[in-house]
Amino acid sequence: MPVSDKGKTVHQLWAELCELISKNPKKVYSLDVNVIMRQGIQKYSDQVGVLWCSFAEYYIRAGQFERARDIYEEAMISVKTVRDFTQIFDAYAAFEERNTAARMDNLSEPPDEEDELELEWLFARFEHLMARRPLLLNSVLLRQNPHNVHEWLNRVALYEGQPEKARSIFEKATQIAYAKVDELAMVWCEYAEMELRHK
Repeated sequence: MPVSDKGKTVHQLWAELCELISKNPKKVYSLDVNVIMRQGIQKYSDQVGVLWCSFAEYYIRAGQFERARDIYEEAMISVKTVRDFTQIFDAYAAFEERNTAARMDNLSEPPDEEDELELEWLFARFEHLMARRPLLLNSVLLRQNPHNVHEWLNRVALYEGQPEKARSIFEKATQIAYAKVDELAMVWCEYAEMELRHK
């Protein structure tokens, strides 16, 4: 493995570069941050969660909060491990909490209608993120192993009371090439039972 004059591997140097970029967005002018971060995410599969968080942190420190949210959202729907997902989700939730707390600290006294609406919107955004966690986590588990019958059934359970969405999930689950016929049969049986319950 190649090392630098200071005994650091390419991997270590890349990690340091990403950390420097994410912590100093206002000082980075000549580098294409988007390309650097995405190359790191593709190249270093053991650091995917860290790199996505650094990427979002870059935009947070630059004051581009919507862009940071876009990065967190993209990360959550693309990672393939629970570890990476948890790291990203927790960082995203912490960012939203900090953002809401900062806005609350800067409210006018007494708060006007615009302040109250903005706070309601921030709280709603945070609650929506938290409510989506089980579904997002299930998506990670299915990306990891699309042949896991129990995760498909867990996904259907997340749509309890929403038969149209549950049907859509069952349709996808029946198209998977399972290792055993019993697994496909289990999906079809659960599908039939759901249809009987909703008649």
